[in-house]
Amino acid sequence: MSSARLALLCAASLAWTSSAPREARADDVGSLLEILEENVVSGASRAAERESDAPAMSSVITGTQLELFGLRRLGDALNFLANGVFAHDRMSVPEVGARGVALTRDANSHVLVVLDGMVVNEQGGGAVFLHDLPIGVVDHIEVILGPGSVLYGAQAMLGVINVVTKKAADHRGLRAAVMLGASPPLDASGHIMTPSADSLGHDTALSLSFGRSFTLRGEPAGVVAALEVDDFAGPHVRFPKQPLPREADGTSVMDLGPHAEPGTWGGPVEEQWFRRKAGAYLRVDAGDLSATAQVTRSAWAVPYMDLHENRVGAYDDARNDNTQTLALSSLRYRARLSEQLEGVARAYVGYSRALRSRYVVGHDPVVPGVPVGVLSPEQCPRGPSGPCRKEALFLSRWVGLELQGRYDWPGDGAFSTLVGVDGRLRTSAYEYVTFDDLTGKSYGSDPGLTHWHGGGHRLKDEAALGAYVQQTLRPFRPLSINAGIRVDLDSRIPLDYLPSAISPRAALIATPDERVSLKLIYSSAFRAPSFVELYTVTGRLLPNPDGLKPEKVSSLEAVSSFRTGAHAFTIGGFTSDWRDVIELQIVKAQAPSVSKYNNVPGIKNYGANLAYETSFLNRKLRLGMNSTFALTRRRMSEQQIARNARFGVGDEVPITVAPQVYGNARVSYEHARGAVSLAAAYMGRRIADQAYYGGDPSNIAPRPEVPPQLELRAALTGAIPGVKGAGYTLGGQYAFSSHQPYVVGPNQGLPRYLVESGPTADFALANRLTVFAGISLHLDDEPAGGPLAAAEPSRGAPVARAAPGALP
Repeated sequence: MSSARLALLCAASLAWTSSAPREARADDVGSLLEILEENVVSGASRAAERESDAPAMSSVITGTQLELFGLRRLGDALNFLANGVFAHDRMSVPEVGARGVALTRDANSHVLVVLDGMVVNEQGGGAVFLHDLPIGVVDHIEVILGPGSVLYGAQAMLGVINVVTKKAADHRGLRAAVMLGASPPLDASGHIMTPSADSLGHDTALSLSFGRSFTLRGEPAGVVAALEVDDFAGPHVRFPKQPLPREADGTSVMDLGPHAEPGTWGGPVEEQWFRRKAGAYLRVDAGDLSATAQVTRSAWAVPYMDLHENRVGAYDDARNDNTQTLALSSLRYRARLSEQLEGVARAYVGYSRALRSRYVVGHDPVVPGVPVGVLSPEQCPRGPSGPCRKEALFLSRWVGLELQGRYDWPGDGAFSTLVGVDGRLRTSAYEYVTFDDLTGKSYGSDPGLTHWHGGGHRLKDEAALGAYVQQTLRPFRPLSINAGIRVDLDSRIPLDYLPSAISPRAALIATPDERVSLKLIYSSAFRAPSFVELYTVTGRLLPNPDGLKPEKVSSLEAVSSFRTGAHAFTIGGFTSDWRDVIELQIVKAQAPSVSKYNNVPGIKNYGANLAYETSFLNRKLRLGMNSTFALTRRRMSEQQIARNARFGVGDEVPITVAPQVYGNARVSYEHARGAVSLAAAYMGRRIADQAYYGGDPSNIAPRPEVPPQLELRAALTGAIPGVKGAGYTLGGQYAFSSHQPYVVGPNQGLPRYLVESGPTADFALANRLTVFAGISLHLDDEPAGGPLAAAEPSRGAPVARAAPGALP
């Protein structure tokens, strides 16, 4: 038995004997080895616990798996390795859905992403971009399904993605890696074309990281620092050409620039499909004190036009881009106040700046009803000497303090109480400005020149305060109870809606023996209206005079897991009810169209999650499978039911974008100097985003939907002979289907009750094929046997059971 294995076995033995009854057999080596094969998670209860003991259904993606499969994108990792979640990249930044629910273009504001205790979601619109995470130093990623507001507050509606980075002892020395990828061009049908030197897309990922353990004032300490640069430029693609709307005199209503044929949208795309990121990460641990900081700057461009992206921007122009800067910092102190009482204090700050820029060649006509000389910040008015550059700027900054304490009443983890309070101050702002590209003259910033009060910009100071309590109880070893409740006060939520911000959770967990776990869980979550939804006003976006209610979701699920030897089975059934979902709805469909945010009746869904893992050949051959089956329906309002009655729609319609059947499978084999791996991700048929307008069927015919998608990813990893610490990765990823469920071009259709017949649809394209190769180098001059060096598990080794009740 290796020394690492022996150390883990000893740790598991201590944890087992501390929580099991005295009559339990301490020499049951078989049970201990099965414990060693189970993941430890901390995101569900804010405490380290076995996955089978956690009050939620979850899955874990390890840093080792990311290396085995050559994964550098969190969205790909979710699709190929996680249970219950999926991510669409929209030819842009990925959007996450779970259990058959996706709220398209929500910028992931319905899932909470946590990095080493820091909430990554920015506080103005709740957006989070998955490329902000430092993949190179990830220890593991916990994907916790279902509502999680009881401990985290707003936004944890689909679930929580808890990213945990490596400590210095697990990331010793200097590590450098480069990954290069290439993709062939696609034609208008999404078929792969013969590549040329200038038509290939590229995907480059560079990372440099360093870890060092040391002693500071007699306390163990460590530092981990990382730099990451990602550069993706999509291959050349083509979109089918669509005719543009025309004025009464036959002239086109818009000029899409020199890369578009006059009067049409579509054709080659060579410049406007890219994603770039540069980021830095720092973690310092010194005894009970931990400091973390993360800074990223990213830019991306989407090559298609729809009601939201590049609505009037020039075709295939790289100036139609989006940029974002995110800075996060957290300082945490953990105190052991007594044998039974433990506390944590955490102060944190954050800053986000997002800029959406669009380059407009043609000038907009005068807005009906607006006096001459009064401008809308969204408009490129007639009169400027050159094209316009429209910019929408969104800012948010926040500072907060969280205090948390856990009291272990008998001292053995059988009865413990967790209480916490989290207070946060936020400042959010937006501004819409239009510039003359030649003169630099701006429009829209001056309130005197705009046609609404406030003048195209808004700044607001806000506050939020949450208090929570969680009680865990194990009356006897086979049975445990986890119950909690959280109350949130938020300046965005009127007191009349306060009950919607109360989030309870209760879980009954039975473990007849260490091989079987049975869970019954009720949980709820909420999302307060964002600053963007409450206060953004433009010429085409109106405020809601009635205000907005918080969104609410309640879920009931049952989960059963069984482990025997190297085999682990999990099956869970769930039902959830979403209420008062906030959605951007069209108020006036014909040009100039007008929209506003509104609460809609909601969503109901139910289904099942399945998972299976096993290993053979002394755990060198590993297999895993995850699958989700869901039925998700969107409820319609009484007005929608009445106006669509003649189409036989009924009172419910399917949800768009989200697959109702999806999953993944993987296999990997580790040999003496490396490993070979293969993964598959499947998504069933998906209805496109513009099939329904806020629940109203659109007049696009036939109903726009894309066929099932199957993606395969293969990777070969190993050590480079003769070069100490050097390794390689070779592989590729192939998508069998060419389209994604997003309608592109000016033919977006209209609500069917307004215009019964409409156009056909074209769709966003999938990047069909990527081949990649990478080299990594690890230089470690720190003695492996030093007093602070931790036993580092071998590739693919399991983790030991954590001490019960430990705060993360």
